[in-house]
Amino acid sequence: MTALLVLTLIYVAILVISLASGLIAIFYFLNQARANLKAIAAGLKEVDKNVVPLSEALTAANNGLSLVQADLEKTAENLAIEGAEPTRPQPATLGT
Repeated sequence: MTALLVLTLIYVAILVISLASGLIAIFYFLNQARANLKAIAAGLKEVDKNVVPLSEALTAANNGLSLVQADLEKTAENLAIEGAEPTRPQPATLGT
């Protein structure tokens, strides 16, 4: 009976140690993940700061392209009135 009690206590000690070490490892890796997520968040804030000036430039470019689109549509309408079809370039084929 004494041998069984000793073996049971050894088994319980090993079980407690293995569970504790597993939980400590989980805690350690979760802390590392938290630190990495903080670094990512800081980097994304920097990206956000750097992208803010692009808004004005992209708005200006978009407005300019809208004018070009309007001119091209007017040209297409004029060509349609004259009965001419604009020629479209043929896509290049590979290997020929």
